[in-house]
Amino acid sequence: MQIAVIGAGIAGLAATKVLTAVGHDVTTFDTEPEVGGVWSPTRHYPGLTTQNTRMTYEFSDHPAPEAWPDYPSAEQWHSYLRGYVDRFELGAKLRLGTGVALAKPTADGWDLGLDSGEHVEAAHLVVANGVFSRPAIPDWPGREEHAEAGGVVKAPSQQLTLEDGRGKHVVVIGYGKSACDTATALSTVAESVTMVPRRLLWKGSKVLLGKHFEDVAITRLGEVLFAKPQRFAPLFRVLSRATVKQQGLAALGLIPPGRFDDIASSSASLATDGFFDAVRAGTIAVRRDRSVVELRGGDGPQAVLDDGTVLPADLIVAATGFEQNVPFLDPSLSVRNAGGEFELFRNVLPHHVPHLTFAGYNTSLVSSLSAEVGAIWIAAYLAGAMTLPAPAVREAQARADLAERAARTRGKHASGTVILPHSIGNIDLMLRDVHAALPRRTRIAQWTRRTYSTDFREPLAAAVKALSSGS
Repeated sequence: MQIAVIGAGIAGLAATKVLTAVGHDVTTFDTEPEVGGVWSPTRHYPGLTTQNTRMTYEFSDHPAPEAWPDYPSAEQWHSYLRGYVDRFELGAKLRLGTGVALAKPTADGWDLGLDSGEHVEAAHLVVANGVFSRPAIPDWPGREEHAEAGGVVKAPSQQLTLEDGRGKHVVVIGYGKSACDTATALSTVAESVTMVPRRLLWKGSKVLLGKHFEDVAITRLGEVLFAKPQRFAPLFRVLSRATVKQQGLAALGLIPPGRFDDIASSSASLATDGFFDAVRAGTIAVRRDRSVVELRGGDGPQAVLDDGTVLPADLIVAATGFEQNVPFLDPSLSVRNAGGEFELFRNVLPHHVPHLTFAGYNTSLVSSLSAEVGAIWIAAYLAGAMTLPAPAVREAQARADLAERAARTRGKHASGTVILPHSIGNIDLMLRDVHAALPRRTRIAQWTRRTYSTDFREPLAAAVKALSSGS
């Protein structure tokens, strides 16, 4: 079958590799000149490293070098993905620097209109464009005047560099991972760095009370804890107090509102190394619970906050989140519900659009592994190797899943694409669908130790082999 994949990030590469292995003719498109999605060099920013350790972020069948640090740099992880392409000979499948302008359904599949004007036909389309790839930058009043005065507005992923902030007054909007990463890095070269978070977020410590974050969060027991936080309220109060003490949040005036278990949401992140130290040292100022309402340029580039404070703002880093959209899909197609959430069974299969699946729309704490499992699920679906529930049952299940996520995260679930805290549980469901499963002893071990990608190497390889022999 001729299959088109849109996106050459982690999910797109996994789909390309698996679908090719089971016998399909795959072509993968990406607007960037290099593979990697968020790890493409054009999207790197100062201070960017993986948030997972390499042991839980690597693919099951492609180990990262043991000599690398636990949290590899952006450059290292891009080279890791390049190595994945080379190892599995995916290069000939990739059309990089080639965007898809419009994907329209046909009687036999899809017609893809490329940015170049070329048209390509495919029997099946896999959308893997990334749910955290297109920055959402507010359209602040006064932006033109700010630019005329020499001000610059950039998202971290828009080729932000240290030189952009050298000797400048920098304002960083947001409090997620990229906001704290860039604020910390830029504080070493800037005249001043001020962070403006509308809402503070809980930041996980890499090690807390003698336990590594992943030894709690990426375990089966950890998923139970975060899925039912009310039942374990005393434990979360202990974790909250320990986090406040270790990070020094009380003295800094940076204790977030809400519950500590809010950390299991689409905005979940670990504390950036050196961030709180820089706040203590005064090289980063935090104007908490504030927002920018206007930009100015008359007396030099400035940002005006909602309390009337005027900040010098030569560089504004808009770490303000991402848009989850599929701008290339024919607008007549419906893959979202009335609330704007992607309504997909298993976060893969739309209800009413044939010959279409989504890859990487099941973001979790083990996203590379989730991408692999999702790719195998797509391959099994195309092979007719699964017994799926009736369409009405699938729709009801997808809606129930979205309702649970929305209630738990107060809607902060990246348009329904974040499956936290059910990273491992979602993989269990998908493996069951494709008639694959982990050995019982491995599942038992994962209750109290972190889940590694390599745990799944043999069952995933066996599933691909079974699908290959049946093609």
